[in-house]
Amino acid sequence: MPSSSGRTSKRFMPFQIDGTVVQNRQIKSVYFILGIHCPPIANLIQPGQFIMLKISEDHSPLLRRPFSVYKTYPENHPAKEKRGCLFICYKEVGKGTHKMTTLQKGKILNLIGPLGNGFTPPPLPSSANIILIGGGVGIVSVYPFAEAFNHLKLFVFIGGKTKKDILCVEDFKKLNSKIFVSTENGSLGFRGTVVDLFLSQRKIFTEDKKYYLYACGPMPMLKALAGKIKSRNFIAQASLEARMGCGFGACWGCVIKTNHSQTPYQRVCKEGPVFSFKDICWD
Repeated sequence: MPSSSGRTSKRFMPFQIDGTVVQNRQIKSVYFILGIHCPPIANLIQPGQFIMLKISEDHSPLLRRPFSVYKTYPENHPAKEKRGCLFICYKEVGKGTHKMTTLQKGKILNLIGPLGNGFTPPPLPSSANIILIGGGVGIVSVYPFAEAFNHLKLFVFIGGKTKKDILCVEDFKKLNSKIFVSTENGSLGFRGTVVDLFLSQRKIFTEDKKYYLYACGPMPMLKALAGKIKSRNFIAQASLEARMGCGFGACWGCVIKTNHSQTPYQRVCKEGPVFSFKDICWD
């Protein structure tokens, strides 16, 4: 289905369906991995799409929560024990995610998905130069894209406030990727933001090549990045983080301003969450 920005990505009618918790484990400090057996969604979801998860049956919290999918295992996957499962990485930040930490194996959860427009791959992926940038838990959103294009050389920039906020490094090490890490307090890797880290390595990105950049993180991070790449040879897409009421465009609660003259306000859940950097109004 074509999106409002003219790009094309696979879209399927979303399911509202129950899934079964197969895993819920703490990986570091306030970060957890939740695994759900839900074959219909695991079979179809594309890199950059998301799910809306109903956390509890007692309506506390009332609204579903949006989550990017970290890893998926379709029913034809070689790993038989994981077939039909999807995994999300979440951060415990409030009442809803705190309740998620108590979910036990075998618990039934209701999901809606796949939702949104995912990342659009390069037109000639065999010769593409791929840059992935993730701030905090945002790196989770770009990991599925990296896994799908593991045959390419990937430049991966991972940033967080402290070393406790650095995620997915071991997973990226298993891929064909060159990894750069930054922390704002200097506790691991480069000292500074992930945008500072990216700029510190700009000499490796030559003017005679075209680069495809995929990023996810807090809006200030993406805005800072947008200001640095607009005059360079980067074709860039951003996966936006937003609070959502419904997840499929009905409530208009996740609107952003874009540079489209006919439809200047677009929904992160429906037209996004992935947008071209040039389509977003960063002012």
